[in-house]
Amino acid sequence: MNPELDAIDLKILRMLIQDGRVSYAQIAKETKLSDVAVKKRIEKLINRGIIKKISALVDREKLGYKYTFFIELRVDPSEIFVVYRKLQAIPNILEVYIVAGEFPIIAKGVGESSSELKRLIQEIGKIDGVIDIKTSVVLEGIEKELSIPSKIGQRVLG
Repeated sequence: MNPELDAIDLKILRMLIQDGRVSYAQIAKETKLSDVAVKKRIEKLINRGIIKKISALVDREKLGYKYTFFIELRVDPSEIFVVYRKLQAIPNILEVYIVAGEFPIIAKGVGESSSELKRLIQEIGKIDGVIDIKTSVVLEGIEKELSIPSKIGQRVLG
């Protein structure tokens, strides 16, 4: 961990994670810093790449995406990065990972209907280099809100 991250930075990060719209004034009040000092700290966290972006967390189901699924792909080893990039370009695919194991690519996606899921799976199956596909549809799940692993806080706070 970067030693320049202190307890105040950690508090700022937690506040922004909890509510990305929190004002500099509110953060300043909680951290006992000036608005300008808070702004500088946030800019520094952004410049260091610790804060990648501040965005809205949406309820996909309320937007019509009733199905969440995971796809494991067995691919030709020489095509792994090509398949990885092609999956990233598919709008319904939310996350793509290269992992160690029999199925070296795992993707998470969403769909509005079972017929849309079927179409997506067929589309993915046609990508050059894809050898086999395992699909799992989520029946129920708990999605943790964005957070900072507790070990980071323990290291910063001692």
